[in-house]
Amino acid sequence: MRMLQAYKSRKYLLRILLSLTLLMVAGLFLISVALQYNAERGAVRMQREANRKVMNQIDYNIAYMTDHIGKLAVNLYAEKRVVALMTMREPDEMTVIESVNNLHKSYILSSFLHSIIVYNGYADRTYAIGELSSSKPDQEMAAKLVDRLKQKEKLPRMELLPMNMSGREHGVDFFSLVIYETYYPTNTGRESALVLNIKPEWLLDNLRAINDFASPDSSGIFIAGRDGDVILSSVGERLMSDLETLNQAVLGVGNGDGNGEGDGDPEQKPFGSMTTRVAGEGEVLVTYLRGDPWTVISVQPYDQVLGGILEMRKTSAWVGGVFLLMAIVGSVIVAHRLYGPVERMIAEIGGGSAARTAERRGRADSRDELSHVATLYSEMAQTLSRVSSEKDQQRSIVRNYYLRTILTSARTLTAGQFADLIRQNGLNIEERGPYRLVIVKIDGYLRLQRSVGYDQRMLYDFAIRNIAEDIMGHSPIRCEIADMRSDHIVMLTSGDHAREEGTEALAGWLGRIQETISAYYKLTLTMSIGDVLGSHDLIAEGYARAIHYSMYKLVFGQGAILTPEQVRPNMDRYEYAFPDELERRLLESARSNDLDGMLGTIDLILERLSVYHYDHILHGLLHVANVLKGAVRDMNKHRVVSLQLDLSSISREVLEKDTIGEIRELFAAACAELHDRLLAQDEEKNKALMDTIKDIVEANYRDRNLSLQGIASMLHMTPAYVGAKFKQSEFISVAEFMNEVRLRHAQEYLETKNFSIKEIMELVGYFNESTFFKLFKKKYGVTPREYRLKKRLE
Repeated sequence: MRMLQAYKSRKYLLRILLSLTLLMVAGLFLISVALQYNAERGAVRMQREANRKVMNQIDYNIAYMTDHIGKLAVNLYAEKRVVALMTMREPDEMTVIESVNNLHKSYILSSFLHSIIVYNGYADRTYAIGELSSSKPDQEMAAKLVDRLKQKEKLPRMELLPMNMSGREHGVDFFSLVIYETYYPTNTGRESALVLNIKPEWLLDNLRAINDFASPDSSGIFIAGRDGDVILSSVGERLMSDLETLNQAVLGVGNGDGNGEGDGDPEQKPFGSMTTRVAGEGEVLVTYLRGDPWTVISVQPYDQVLGGILEMRKTSAWVGGVFLLMAIVGSVIVAHRLYGPVERMIAEIGGGSAARTAERRGRADSRDELSHVATLYSEMAQTLSRVSSEKDQQRSIVRNYYLRTILTSARTLTAGQFADLIRQNGLNIEERGPYRLVIVKIDGYLRLQRSVGYDQRMLYDFAIRNIAEDIMGHSPIRCEIADMRSDHIVMLTSGDHAREEGTEALAGWLGRIQETISAYYKLTLTMSIGDVLGSHDLIAEGYARAIHYSMYKLVFGQGAILTPEQVRPNMDRYEYAFPDELERRLLESARSNDLDGMLGTIDLILERLSVYHYDHILHGLLHVANVLKGAVRDMNKHRVVSLQLDLSSISREVLEKDTIGEIRELFAAACAELHDRLLAQDEEKNKALMDTIKDIVEANYRDRNLSLQGIASMLHMTPAYVGAKFKQSEFISVAEFMNEVRLRHAQEYLETKNFSIKEIMELVGYFNESTFFKLFKKKYGVTPREYRLKKRLE
């Protein structure tokens, strides 16, 4: 009992013991299975080879008998008496007697002959010698055989054919070898033939002599034909009782089905084996050899084939049991040796077993000794990691604070204070300079603020700083990175590469940072390199200038690396005047709804603004926005229906864009919307005008004096304007529309009223009959009279 409690408290020892025992048991099991499998495969392979030899002997006997009978048949077929017996149209009795006697001698000399049949097709006579002669009980079989010879489809020539004339199930009366008079494939008439019939006993005795199995009732050899039917069999009675299953197995073998294994040698006859189940016998081993035209098949109980193997299984079980006991004893010894160091470690750490320690700490769910140690180690590692992380975070906060102090207040520090600050915080910059600042901005930062949360933005800032530190750490440039808690990060570089001649090298390393961030985070960065600063007291001023340089992303686009040389031409352009002629052109294009003119003018304005100082560029862009808003206000003053276009937020949107290209797209969208709104109002106005003209024509089509001039006078417009607008909208002139309306009403009068043609002409506003007839026939293909007559006839 005490030993059981000791093992129960040592869970890791139990785990080692069980693992070793299971490993040995699994190994023993796998080895036993492998040995049994190989032994079984070897026994089956040896039995198949033995069966091959038996079947080759049977196949040789059949081939030998076929060849011998074939030669005998050819010799008899070549004798003159036999030829005379086959071909005489009026048989002579003496010739018949001599020929029959000669055949009888051949029959007597061959102990395996059952009978000989000579059929004379010319005289339709049959001569039978042997068991099928007229004096024998089986004489009726001769007539049946002759009937087979008379069939149109000939029997195969020079082959041993099994004949079952008595109708017995799975029986053969004799084997026949047939020689016809001609070689034609079909029987064109009554054709003479010579038939030699062989006793089946010679083959059956041969099978019985060869079939020497230990269990004859449940094993044997039999022969199947091309269709799978059993021809001859020496199988036991119990197998014959389930002949249907055997036939299915034979048919499967003959068709190449099942799980048979062939030799694969094309020069030998196909040989293979398979297993199947027979009712009452269980699993049997079927071995086959395909010949022409028969298949020889051997059937043996599977258990008898593996008789020795089954005995070996029992022996293996006893040996395995003994080995298992030895394995368990060995496992206990090995487990205790492996557990020794673990037990000493537990004693040193916990002062006792894991179970007692867990109980002392209130942890009843402790699994084993190593789990207890792992739990302690995990807690210690987590505590250490948390302390280390907090310490690193505090150190990072302090370093970032002093870096921001340097960037904004370096002028207030003496050279000694600056050097002490660098040494105390381990900053990777020179104490004496020169220095150079790099401003790093995420492109589209305002959109990023709206699309992602604060934590995600902090993650991006952290990733950019880490990647930049890693890449710059592999460069010869000394660098520190400060998070300014705004829309940008500052890189403070120092050393020889911070001089003017090192700009190109610095830009190369910055480009690597841009590529890495783009590849991993799909973000683009714009970087601006500041001026070379000779001493630390210039850092704050240089930081302000570097911030200003970064503003020129507006001109140079996103993803750029800006240098002082690039932005200096813009910064030197202080003189500024907005192009008045382009402002007037933009207003005229907006009032005339010329979209191409508006876009072209905006492109010219942006091109001229892009060379100025950043403040002037921003002023010019906001002025363009105000011009567009003013144009909309002026249009609404002179319109009955105001344009539903709100451009009040365009100035704010201009300030949110990063580049002139984005601002150009903003202006283009505003112009396109203005253009569409004006087009929509013009279309509504034109539709109202067209509807009014159509209503005037419908109401006054009877008036002979109705004309374009009269309609224009009613509308207080010029005839040219009314005619052009109507033609542009309806694709026909006002006069053509008036004729359409008048002819439509004339058609209605002709169909529904009994007015005369002249009265109808006057009712619809025509005063010239010739003109009326001409226009009516042009539209409807007939004159008004013909049209009325046609409608009445319908």
